[in-house]
Amino acid sequence: MKVICNRGALFEALNVIGNVVNPRSPKEVLKCVKLSAMDDRLVLSATDLEVAIRYSDSQVQIETPGETLLPADKFRDIVRESIDDTISIEVISEQAHLRGNDSHFKIYTQPASEFPPMPEFGGEADFQVTGGQLKQLIGQTLFAAAKESTRYAFNGVLLVVKNKVLHLIATDGRRLALAKGDPIGVKKNEKELSQPIIPAKALNLLEKLLSDPEETVGVQLTENQIMFSTPNATLTSNLVEGQFPPYDDVLPKESDKKMTASTADFLSAIKRASLLTTEESKGVRMAFNKKGLVLSSRSPESGEATVNFACKFEGADIEIGFNPAFLVDALRVVDADEISLELTAANRPGLMKGGNNFSYVIMPVNLQ
Repeated sequence: MKVICNRGALFEALNVIGNVVNPRSPKEVLKCVKLSAMDDRLVLSATDLEVAIRYSDSQVQIETPGETLLPADKFRDIVRESIDDTISIEVISEQAHLRGNDSHFKIYTQPASEFPPMPEFGGEADFQVTGGQLKQLIGQTLFAAAKESTRYAFNGVLLVVKNKVLHLIATDGRRLALAKGDPIGVKKNEKELSQPIIPAKALNLLEKLLSDPEETVGVQLTENQIMFSTPNATLTSNLVEGQFPPYDDVLPKESDKKMTASTADFLSAIKRASLLTTEESKGVRMAFNKKGLVLSSRSPESGEATVNFACKFEGADIEIGFNPAFLVDALRVVDADEISLELTAANRPGLMKGGNNFSYVIMPVNLQ
């Protein structure tokens, strides 16, 4: 195998797929990137047996087709530190020779035949979505998934296609984020589509693949895997096992109190009111009345903070406490200039809405 690569394009590809590689894997082949030179492109593949990525680099010159496995960490280091516009990769026997204008690196390879088989995106997609919309939906939900929960379903994001609308939902048990978008060309009957729970790692990787907001992303579902296909890459992931909570039941159906405010201004007020909170006293008290909102926090170690915030409020006066970090997380991903916060009682969850396609349920905290 011998190829000449554009160094910048190669490094971009390695940055994307390198996040799949597990450098601590006991299997040497899983520490490697597979290179397949064919036709007019170089396909780079990586997997940890849970998630797999195939990335196609067309900014190459194929002199001799072939396949090889290179250790991902050393390969990426060499490409990153190179000062050349192009890098030549030539495999002779069990060694890969990487050459620049003034450099030559010799790396020992692994047999390409020992690399796990990579899934293929075959046939029509079950549905499609634009890259920009999918990236937005991921950004508006992934933050709310649990980092490590014994309830495995909380460690991923639920995907549902219902009434020709694509829903992504995530929860950690204390909050729930729901974002909606419009899929393109749903090929299957919606009742035939499964409702997969996608691991957070896979969605983090998918976000990095979605560089062009106009590109079309195809989605295929099987019993235990989901596949995403872009013009340059295919990502396959195993699904999270477990039962996702009935999210429709979590969304408050009725409220008699409602605040409406500027998204940016509310975010600023929350940040300022939380400046003196600590891990032990991390709640912010929110006192709503017809004049607006007073945010306050108190910490024996730090002191007290009070922020008066002008907003529109409808309903009876109420005082309620929220974790400010949870509010900030949601306000940062809202793509609407104005948000609403619907409340019922001090011990009941609040419902934040940003536009027609983003809803966020947040549980209150007890304030002493």
